[in-house]
Amino acid sequence: MLKNQSKLLKTIALALVSLTFFTGCGKKKDVQARRIVIWTSNSEFAQYVELFNKTHKENSAVLVYKENPALSMPPARDEVAPDIVVGSWLRTDNPKKYYKSLDYIFDNRKLTSDVFYPQLLTAGQKKGVQYLLPVSFNLPALVFSNENKDLVPDNYTLTLEQLRKAGSAYNEKNKKGAYTKMGFTPLSNNEFIYLATKIYGANFREEKGEIVWSAANLSKSADELSDWVIKENTSAQTEEDFSYKYLFMPYYRQVTTNRTLFAYTTSDQLFKAMKDQDLGIDYRWIVQDRNLPIEDSFTMMGIYKKSKNLVGATEFISWFFQSENQRAILERKDRLNLETEIFGIAGGFSAIRDVTEHILPVFYTQLLTNLPPAQMLSVPNQLPARWESYKTMVVEPYVKALATSDNTENVTTILALESEWRRKVFD
Repeated sequence: MLKNQSKLLKTIALALVSLTFFTGCGKKKDVQARRIVIWTSNSEFAQYVELFNKTHKENSAVLVYKENPALSMPPARDEVAPDIVVGSWLRTDNPKKYYKSLDYIFDNRKLTSDVFYPQLLTAGQKKGVQYLLPVSFNLPALVFSNENKDLVPDNYTLTLEQLRKAGSAYNEKNKKGAYTKMGFTPLSNNEFIYLATKIYGANFREEKGEIVWSAANLSKSADELSDWVIKENTSAQTEEDFSYKYLFMPYYRQVTTNRTLFAYTTSDQLFKAMKDQDLGIDYRWIVQDRNLPIEDSFTMMGIYKKSKNLVGATEFISWFFQSENQRAILERKDRLNLETEIFGIAGGFSAIRDVTEHILPVFYTQLLTNLPPAQMLSVPNQLPARWESYKTMVVEPYVKALATSDNTENVTTILALESEWRRKVFD
């Protein structure tokens, strides 16, 4: 059902584009110049455009859906260029190649920089110049049943060490020596495996168009996961057998059936599930050394360097980043029951601190007991536009193979996996 809703939103977005462009064919050039063209992969922006257009007659916005806006830059010669670009992976070594400096927005007091989480705002800068503004972000989380609350340390966060210790203490076997409960299964979720590489310092990043990392810390990640599984869950095979037998259900059901103490998820998935359902679960943020790693795909916004409607683009950005307008967005979603498909603002926590800390909890009451700790938020490295496929096809299988192999010399090297990835993606 959720997939169908997502397709519907994308269809609505595309329909808005088509309607606006086709009905605008006969209009004068000055009217066309006032159109604000927004490229984005986030179909929910169709709702934002609709709200904006109701109160802005001089500059009306239209949305063009792009699967991955970063890969669509620069625009092809025969297509209408964007004024605004919204999406993941927009950071580059040379942002001024595609984006205008946004310093003038702050200089003209159209917007104040202190409304943003400072770490996220800094991520959109290059050499002190603001090229991109943060829109939304998500965080890694662990869920557990309310029945097991007394078994979970700390009130707000969990480190990997705490997770390992509490998970191990929860393990239980029957008389035949087979596990009937397993507190946590780190190798059963590829997203968690990747998170471990970030926490242990693998430091994947893009430099001069190449993906680089710390080989030593990547190996350390696999070693730590292997040690965890062998010492706490007997073996990788034992953990896999348990997961196959008991953990085939949605992550929140895994904990409410008491087969496992913890299950891994991310904030967007968590609050979509918790919004209108009493699931009987609670959550903790995953931290290490007081750092809470933001998901790599956090959303940013910029103005295209060759924008034909700079005035309109500035007007839309100034409107979008006002707390009261994001409140109106959330109110409309709640009123029309649209919030079950996409969490929060543009699928995540708002980059405007006031919205996340004071407005979102009104609509997602579970946040009242555990807001993201602002001082711990850690922005991910700059990564390439095809990072999701690279992570899925190269990083995750490589680390899992290392962590589960008895002879690491037989594991396909990460460079070999990368070569295969390049062949499939670029050939």
